Amino acid sequence: MTLAYIETGLKELNNTDKHVALQILAKQLTKNIDTELAVTPLNSIQEMLDLAKAGKINYSLINSYFYLKNQASLSPLLTDEIWAAQRGRQLEEDYVLIVNNDIDYRDIRSLSGKRLSIYADDLLLGFYLQQLIQQETHKPPSSFFKSIKDTRTLSQSVLDVFFKTSDACLVPSHIVDLVEELNPAVSRGIKIVHRSGPHFIMALILVFKNNPKTEADAIRANLQELPNSIAGQQILDLFHVKAITRIQPESLHGMLDLYRRYQENQPVKTR
Repeated sequence: MTLAYIETGLKELNNTDKHVALQILAKQLTKNIDTELAVTPLNSIQEMLDLAKAGKINYSLINSYFYLKNQASLSPLLTDEIWAAQRGRQLEEDYVLIVNNDIDYRDIRSLSGKRLSIYADDLLLGFYLQQLIQQETHKPPSSFFKSIKDTRTLSQSVLDVFFKTSDACLVPSHIVDLVEELNPAVSRGIKIVHRSGPHFIMALILVFKNNPKTEADAIRANLQELPNSIAGQQILDLFHVKAITRIQPESLHGMLDLYRRYQENQPVKTR
């Protein structure tokens, strides 16, 4: 059996330690069953689709943006069993637009020509930035902002705004809470001017239809047990997530609706 993952959008998994952690997770999921779950990195969603159609993938860990873009192709290959990674206090993340207190903010358009920081590896953040700026200004972010800085971490985006190396940033709200908890002075230098609402789930584990039932039942039980064991909690800590939770497909409707509206608003390409 195979657990595949797409490295794009999951930058930390390129790290050797994180790849080892994935292998530890795979061993924990196959605890007490006579099978192995091989961990395989993939380069693209097309590679994943090709392998899934050939019956060579059982589970896949992906950034949710790939699910949004490829739902039509993925749905015939998947069961309705979906697991979600929870990074903050709540499963669904609320994205917030933050500006420095010195910025004279009136609405999104008042950020024209300003400097933005964003953690570009978070593909959902990038998608929402595109959706928000195009909806409010009818321009792509690249021409709306003076500059867009790709930060090394989500928290660095907040610190850029606080230290005035950027005028604004877009981050999940729990990152603001974390930065302010570590450095209370930050809360006095920044302000939240826009909230997306709790729609976003960063990463998903998808389950393909070709799974043998006995093994699939056992792996499902081991996934459910992760937060309740010391070994499972250590694995969650390695990935900096609070939980891996089974969700209903309906939980993704908020993200899917936003993506559909974004697609509908894209200009029609002509040859």
